[in-house]
Amino acid sequence: MPPMAPMPPMPPMAPMPPMPQLDLDIQIPDIQVQLDNISQNWPEIQEKIDMATAAMLDSRLQDEVQDKIQDKVAKASEKAAEVYAKMADKYNFKFDFNKDLAMQQARAIYSGQRGSDDGMYNNGLRAIDDHQYEQALSEFNTVVSHAGTRAEGALYWKAYVLNKLGRTADAQAAIDTLRKTYPNSHWLDDSKALELEVKQSKGPVSPESENDDDMKLLALNGLMQSDPEKALPLVQNLLKGSHSPKLKRNALYVIAESGTPKAQQMIEQIARGGNPDLQVRAIQFMSEKRNPETPKILLEIYTSTSDPAVKRAILDTFSNNRDKGRLMTLLAGEKDGQLRQQAIQSLGNTDGQPELWQIYQSETTTDGKIAVLGAMYRNGNLEKLAEVARTDKDPKVRQKAIEVISTQESGNPTATLVSLYSSEQDEKVKNTIIDHLSGRRGDCKPLVDVAKSEKDLKLKMRLVERLSGMTRSCQAATDYLQEILSK
Repeated sequence: MPPMAPMPPMPPMAPMPPMPQLDLDIQIPDIQVQLDNISQNWPEIQEKIDMATAAMLDSRLQDEVQDKIQDKVAKASEKAAEVYAKMADKYNFKFDFNKDLAMQQARAIYSGQRGSDDGMYNNGLRAIDDHQYEQALSEFNTVVSHAGTRAEGALYWKAYVLNKLGRTADAQAAIDTLRKTYPNSHWLDDSKALELEVKQSKGPVSPESENDDDMKLLALNGLMQSDPEKALPLVQNLLKGSHSPKLKRNALYVIAESGTPKAQQMIEQIARGGNPDLQVRAIQFMSEKRNPETPKILLEIYTSTSDPAVKRAILDTFSNNRDKGRLMTLLAGEKDGQLRQQAIQSLGNTDGQPELWQIYQSETTTDGKIAVLGAMYRNGNLEKLAEVARTDKDPKVRQKAIEVISTQESGNPTATLVSLYSSEQDEKVKNTIIDHLSGRRGDCKPLVDVAKSEKDLKLKMRLVERLSGMTRSCQAATDYLQEILSK
């Protein structure tokens, strides 16, 4: 065969256009402020979600909304990590931004500072609702292995799922573990009903029986509307039985929507103790009814329980109702660091300026002071924040105060930052001030003034680098760079 003709040479490829340069100097503080805003305003965002979905008997829509919010927060955190990494590489400086910590904080925002065990626990409950029992079992096994505050509930639902899968011996073993490991657990009453069902089990659940809960709920809802007195005992039996989390949640909702005194007494009884999952929801329903006796009852429940989830629900209630007095009461006696931080944050969200400063004066630890300062975003306390930034001996506390000063909307935070820079001796704190001054678009004159007065060569180089990225938005930066070149 004749040889093949040679292939013609490939035409040269056009050069790739250069990647657009991000004005990272401007973007970093803005991204950080956006993340902080999400964190600070999260209780209000969560409240709006709850109000929009409370009327839905099926909880799937709420889950989808929360999943979308979680995705957005996580993406924002990823973007911030990417920008910080580029900045660190470009300027050869170490930035205090930890990507893993940022993602952990993003997940914490979604779950109200509840941590990964809560996320997996809730994922397991949703998997039960969708009849995805193997997935639910995996989630609950992980939570149980951590032996945290969710382990008791996870053991109960693990046994429930194993029974659904027809693994009755394993289900009984999980119940025995719950009883032995947590002899005072609030899940023991529920486990007795589940144990009876396990002993009567005839194998894996059939597909036909998966719709039983939905039919029971429809029947219950109809009976509740026509004859509430007859329906309430049936609801009590449903809540005490070994039913799905979805049926129990919705049965509780049906009671909460009833205006009868007996129904409201039942809600209060559940809020005071029993199944912890239902207890939290009952507290939320009580809060929505705005009964004048509710705050007093919730205060009693808070002081008598050791369940963090129940305490968080009550703190959320007082925060949503802007009840500063009871928040201060709970904060005075609370020793748990995470719960204290939530209460402090709630005071910030209720515009509790005097209360926050009162708490700050009593704080002796760095973490405690930073937590209080973190609740003071945009609250108008510029003068007191400046005092902290000038006088506190801990650089980390001064850095936090500077961060919060940059968010203030009243007074002159820019001038305050410039003044603090001139008196500050710590290099990291000075860098923090530079970061926040750099984030003020179109207003680089204060940063130019700081650069002109700076004697330290390393800091001056950092200032010049920041200003070199601001020439497109601020003429003062261009003029200063030309002044340097003309010397």
